[in-house]
Amino acid sequence: MTTPRGTAPFEALTPDRRRAMTRQHLLEAAAIVFARNGFHGATLDEVSATAGFTKGAVYSNFKSKDDLFLALLEDRTERQLAVVSDVLEAGGHAAAEQFPLVSQLFRGELFWDDDFAMLYLEFVLYARRHPDAQEKLAGSARRTRAMVQELIDAECTALGVTPKYASADIAAMSLALFGGLGLDRLVDPRSVSSETLDATLTFLFEALVEA
Repeated sequence: MTTPRGTAPFEALTPDRRRAMTRQHLLEAAAIVFARNGFHGATLDEVSATAGFTKGAVYSNFKSKDDLFLALLEDRTERQLAVVSDVLEAGGHAAAEQFPLVSQLFRGELFWDDDFAMLYLEFVLYARRHPDAQEKLAGSARRTRAMVQELIDAECTALGVTPKYASADIAAMSLALFGGLGLDRLVDPRSVSSETLDATLTFLFEALVEA
Protein backbone atom coordinates (compact mmCIF):
# COMPACT_ATOMS: atom_id res chain seq x y z
CA MET A 1 0.00 0.00 0.00
CA THR A 2 1.47 3.34 -1.02
CA THR A 3 1.30 6.56 0.98
CA PRO A 4 -0.73 9.32 -0.75
CA ARG A 5 1.48 12.01 -2.19
CA GLY A 6 2.09 14.93 0.17
CA THR A 7 1.27 13.02 3.37
CA ALA A 8 3.65 11.68 5.99
CA PRO A 9 4.04 7.91 6.35
CA PHE A 10 1.66 6.44 8.93
CA GLU A 11 3.40 5.17 12.06
CA ALA A 12 1.73 2.32 13.88
CA LEU A 13 1.23 2.85 17.59
CA THR A 14 3.46 0.01 18.76
CA PRO A 15 3.86 -0.80 22.48
CA ASP A 16 7.32 0.82 22.48
CA ARG A 17 6.02 3.97 20.80
CA ARG A 18 3.06 4.10 23.19
CA ARG A 19 5.43 3.83 26.18
CA ALA A 20 7.64 6.58 24.76
CA MET A 21 4.62 8.85 24.26
CA THR A 22 3.36 8.15 27.79
CA ARG A 23 6.79 8.87 29.24
CA GLN A 24 7.08 12.16 27.34
CA HIS A 25 3.57 13.18 28.43
CA LEU A 26 4.50 12.49 32.05
CA LEU A 27 7.66 14.60 31.70
CA GLU A 28 5.63 17.49 30.33
CA ALA A 29 3.18 17.18 33.23
CA ALA A 30 6.07 16.98 35.72
CA ALA A 31 7.53 20.20 34.30
CA ILE A 32 4.25 21.97 35.03
CA VAL A 33 3.86 20.57 38.54
CA PHE A 34 7.49 21.09 39.57
CA ALA A 35 7.48 24.65 38.25
CA ARG A 36 4.28 25.41 40.18
CA ASN A 37 5.08 23.72 43.49
CA GLY A 38 8.84 23.18 43.58
CA PHE A 39 10.52 19.82 44.06
CA HIS A 40 9.50 19.33 47.69
CA GLY A 41 5.95 20.58 47.19
CA ALA A 42 5.23 18.47 44.11
CA THR A 43 3.71 15.00 44.42
CA LEU A 44 3.50 12.10 42.01
CA ASP A 45 -0.28 12.14 42.50
CA GLU A 46 -0.35 15.67 41.06
CA VAL A 47 1.88 14.67 38.16
CA SER A 48 -0.31 11.69 37.27
CA ALA A 49 -3.48 13.79 37.58
CA THR A 50 -2.03 16.57 35.42
CA ALA A 51 -0.97 14.02 32.80
CA GLY A 52 -4.37 12.31 32.93
CA PHE A 53 -2.88 8.96 33.93
CA THR A 54 -3.05 6.77 37.00
CA LYS A 55 -0.27 6.92 39.58
CA GLY A 56 0.70 3.44 38.43
CA ALA A 57 1.62 4.89 35.04
CA VAL A 58 4.13 7.16 36.75
CA TYR A 59 5.71 4.30 38.68
CA SER A 60 5.87 2.11 35.58
CA ASN A 61 8.12 4.77 33.99
CA PHE A 62 9.93 6.30 36.98
CA LYS A 63 10.92 4.62 40.25
CA SER A 64 10.59 7.73 42.40
CA LYS A 65 10.13 11.50 42.40
CA ASP A 66 13.95 11.78 42.34
CA ASP A 67 14.12 9.73 39.15
CA LEU A 68 11.29 11.72 37.58
CA PHE A 69 13.07 15.01 38.27
CA LEU A 70 16.39 13.70 36.93
CA ALA A 71 14.66 12.44 33.78
CA LEU A 72 13.12 15.89 33.34
CA LEU A 73 16.55 17.49 33.82
CA GLU A 74 18.18 15.21 31.25
CA ASP A 75 15.35 15.70 28.77
CA ARG A 76 15.80 19.46 29.06
CA THR A 77 19.58 19.18 28.64
CA GLU A 78 19.26 16.96 25.58
CA ARG A 79 16.84 19.43 23.97
CA GLN A 80 19.20 22.32 24.70
CA LEU A 81 22.19 20.57 23.17
CA ALA A 82 20.17 19.38 20.18
CA VAL A 83 19.16 22.97 19.42
CA VAL A 84 22.76 24.18 19.75
CA SER A 85 23.96 21.37 17.50
CA ASP A 86 21.35 22.22 14.86
CA VAL A 87 22.36 25.89 14.91
CA LEU A 88 26.05 25.06 14.57
CA GLU A 89 25.47 22.60 11.74
CA ALA A 90 23.02 24.79 9.83
CA GLY A 91 25.29 27.79 9.36
CA GLY A 92 28.88 28.31 8.41
CA HIS A 93 31.50 27.39 10.97
CA ALA A 94 33.20 30.78 11.00
CA ALA A 95 32.95 32.47 14.40
CA ALA A 96 31.64 35.66 12.79
CA GLU A 97 28.65 33.72 11.43
CA GLN A 98 28.04 31.57 14.47
CA PHE A 99 28.37 34.11 17.24
CA PRO A 100 25.17 36.12 16.61
CA LEU A 101 23.15 32.91 16.18
CA VAL A 102 24.44 31.34 19.38
CA SER A 103 24.12 34.65 21.24
CA GLN A 104 20.46 34.94 20.25
CA LEU A 105 19.84 31.31 21.12
CA PHE A 106 21.27 31.66 24.62
CA ARG A 107 18.87 34.51 25.37
CA GLY A 108 15.88 32.22 24.86
CA GLU A 109 13.70 30.67 27.56
CA LEU A 110 15.10 27.20 26.89
CA PHE A 111 18.42 28.40 28.35
CA TRP A 112 17.33 31.18 30.72
CA ASP A 113 14.45 29.94 32.84
CA ASP A 114 14.52 31.29 36.39
CA ASP A 115 11.83 28.85 37.54
CA PHE A 116 13.89 25.87 36.42
CA ALA A 117 17.06 27.36 37.90
CA MET A 118 15.31 27.58 41.28
CA LEU A 119 14.01 24.03 40.90
CA TYR A 120 17.48 22.73 40.06
CA LEU A 121 19.01 24.54 43.03
CA GLU A 122 16.34 23.06 45.29
CA PHE A 123 17.20 19.56 44.08
CA VAL A 124 20.96 20.14 44.48
CA LEU A 125 20.46 21.11 48.14
CA TYR A 126 18.15 18.13 48.66
CA ALA A 127 20.67 15.76 47.04
CA ARG A 128 23.46 16.95 49.35
CA ARG A 129 21.50 15.40 52.23
CA HIS A 130 20.44 12.22 50.40
CA PRO A 131 23.36 10.07 49.17
CA ASP A 132 21.32 8.11 46.61
CA ALA A 133 20.03 11.31 45.01
CA GLN A 134 23.53 12.81 45.14
CA GLU A 135 24.98 9.82 43.30
CA LYS A 136 22.29 9.98 40.62
CA LEU A 137 22.71 13.73 40.20
CA ALA A 138 26.48 13.35 39.88
CA GLY A 139 25.96 10.71 37.20
CA SER A 140 23.61 13.03 35.34
CA ALA A 141 26.16 15.85 35.55
CA ARG A 142 28.89 13.59 34.15
CA ARG A 143 26.68 12.63 31.21
CA THR A 144 25.93 16.29 30.53
CA ARG A 145 29.64 17.19 30.54
CA ALA A 146 30.33 14.29 28.17
CA MET A 147 27.61 15.49 25.76
CA VAL A 148 28.97 19.05 25.83
CA GLN A 149 32.48 17.75 25.27
CA GLU A 150 31.27 15.72 22.29
CA LEU A 151 29.65 18.85 20.85
CA ILE A 152 32.89 20.82 21.33
CA ASP A 153 34.99 18.07 19.72
CA ALA A 154 32.65 17.93 16.72
CA GLU A 155 32.81 21.71 16.26
CA CYS A 156 36.60 21.77 16.53
CA THR A 157 36.79 19.04 13.90
CA ALA A 158 34.48 21.03 11.60
CA LEU A 159 36.58 24.17 12.14
CA GLY A 160 39.83 22.27 11.70
CA VAL A 161 41.24 23.79 14.90
CA THR A 162 42.91 22.56 18.04
CA PRO A 163 41.37 24.00 21.21
CA LYS A 164 43.61 25.92 23.60
CA TYR A 165 42.49 23.69 26.45
CA ALA A 166 41.29 20.11 26.76
CA SER A 167 37.71 19.86 25.48
CA ALA A 168 36.67 18.18 28.74
CA ASP A 169 37.87 21.25 30.64
CA ILE A 170 36.12 23.62 28.24
CA ALA A 171 32.91 21.64 28.71
CA ALA A 172 33.21 21.87 32.50
CA MET A 173 34.00 25.60 32.35
CA SER A 174 31.08 26.29 30.00
CA LEU A 175 28.58 24.59 32.28
CA ALA A 176 30.06 26.25 35.38
CA LEU A 177 29.98 29.69 33.80
CA PHE A 178 26.38 29.54 32.65
CA GLY A 179 25.27 27.75 35.80
CA GLY A 180 26.89 30.48 37.88
CA LEU A 181 25.33 33.22 35.81
CA GLY A 182 21.95 31.57 36.27
CA LEU A 183 22.38 31.69 40.05
CA ASP A 184 23.57 35.30 39.94
CA ARG A 185 20.45 36.15 37.98
CA LEU A 186 18.29 34.71 40.73
CA VAL A 187 20.00 36.94 43.29
CA ASP A 188 20.16 40.06 41.14
CA PRO A 189 18.67 39.95 37.62
CA ARG A 190 20.55 43.13 36.70
CA SER A 191 23.89 41.40 37.23
CA VAL A 192 23.52 39.36 34.03
CA SER A 193 23.10 41.62 31.03
CA SER A 194 23.26 40.98 27.30
CA GLU A 195 26.83 42.28 27.45
CA THR A 196 27.64 39.73 30.15
CA LEU A 197 26.35 36.90 27.98
CA ASP A 198 28.28 38.11 24.94
CA ALA A 199 31.47 38.45 26.98
CA THR A 200 31.03 34.89 28.28
CA LEU A 201 30.43 33.52 24.79
CA THR A 202 33.43 35.45 23.45
CA PHE A 203 35.62 33.91 26.15
CA LEU A 204 34.40 30.42 25.23
CA PHE A 205 34.77 30.95 21.48
CA GLU A 206 38.34 32.13 21.98
CA ALA A 207 39.08 29.07 24.11
CA LEU A 208 38.41 26.91 21.04
CA VAL A 209 41.19 28.39 18.92
CA GLU A 210 44.85 27.73 19.49
CA ALA A 211 46.77 31.02 19.68
